[in-house]
Amino acid sequence: MAQSQFFHAKISGIHTVVPKDEIRLEDELQYFNGDIKKANRMTKIVGMDCRRVSQPGITPSDLSRQAAEILFSNMKIERTSIDAIIFLTQRPDHILPATACILQKKLGLSQHCAAFDVNQGCSGYVYGLWLAFSLVESRAASRVLLLVGDGMCQTLDRDNRVVTPVFGDAGSATIVEYSEIERRSWFSLGSDGGGAESLMIPAGGYRLPLPKNVEDYAAYCEYLHDPNGTPWRLTNIFMDGGAIFDFTVNTVPPHIIETLAWAGMNAEDIDWFVPHQANKQIMSMIAEAAGFSQQKTIMGAFSKFGNTAAASIPTALCDAWQEIEFSKKQRLMLCGFGVGLAWASAIMDTDHIVCTGVSDFDPPADTMTQQEYLAYWQNKITGKKTPPPPKEEL
Repeated sequence: MAQSQFFHAKISGIHTVVPKDEIRLEDELQYFNGDIKKANRMTKIVGMDCRRVSQPGITPSDLSRQAAEILFSNMKIERTSIDAIIFLTQRPDHILPATACILQKKLGLSQHCAAFDVNQGCSGYVYGLWLAFSLVESRAASRVLLLVGDGMCQTLDRDNRVVTPVFGDAGSATIVEYSEIERRSWFSLGSDGGGAESLMIPAGGYRLPLPKNVEDYAAYCEYLHDPNGTPWRLTNIFMDGGAIFDFTVNTVPPHIIETLAWAGMNAEDIDWFVPHQANKQIMSMIAEAAGFSQQKTIMGAFSKFGNTAAASIPTALCDAWQEIEFSKKQRLMLCGFGVGLAWASAIMDTDHIVCTGVSDFDPPADTMTQQEYLAYWQNKITGKKTPPPPKEEL
């Protein structure tokens, strides 16, 4: 297990942006036989109530870009002071180039700024912080912009009630920088690729690329039904819920306890425990098994925004920013776990983090719909100057 301790890296600011559109369980009563009581029961047990969903054409990078713009304004940061930009997501804008390079231009960062993407899921925010803290602690960079966003809602099948009601979209921006004053932090990370197939999109990469002809492509998009009758597509996310639950129960609480012991602490030494917002049931179970009280566990974001995957921890932090009181010294423990399978925890001493909560996404003027972007590339390749289709309201 990778374990690292840092002394001069800190989070100085954080912000999260979510789409305006929301879907509530009562909007989908057809999946509960029209019974509002069944929907309310699901809300009570699992915490599912509402999720935020992006409009077509809006990507995690768009949400994260706006989060960064708000954070720059709140912190009055000079953009030329950013030495590196990391974009961590499971949904990049393109297979290549790295979306971080595109964001470097859109955010007006210096050409001396390093830019790269990281493909990671529900443990991703802690993995991203680990990378950013490493760069800062080594003095390879003095200030790093960590953008973490995910957005699976546009591709999910609404008839699949295993994953669709759970996931939401969000994008976040975090500033990590060097601290002359000692600020201690402890990171512990692990992985088990033996469970990778428990949470996977089988087709679309280079192991199972999408075919070039329409006839073969249709086979990749057809519904496959599991023994419970749940529809899945090879081009969409597949989740073995039982296997993921077993992994969570058997791996995550011992990992948290081990991390605390390595740092010479126990649960009482932590001011706030912030787990990945998987669902209410899982978060409560992990907190109890690791010795954290419900009062010191941040887990309200799931019911408001859904499971935002890699962005769930920054979304939870920003949603609870007034409760946590970021203007004061705090000791936080963050824990992410899921796709990979991978897990990661961080304990950090914080002080005066700039945070103003969660904002709704407001599309900037240069936002293109998917139709407009398609037309743009058709014209770019063919050299034609045909006008793009009328702009749709986002």
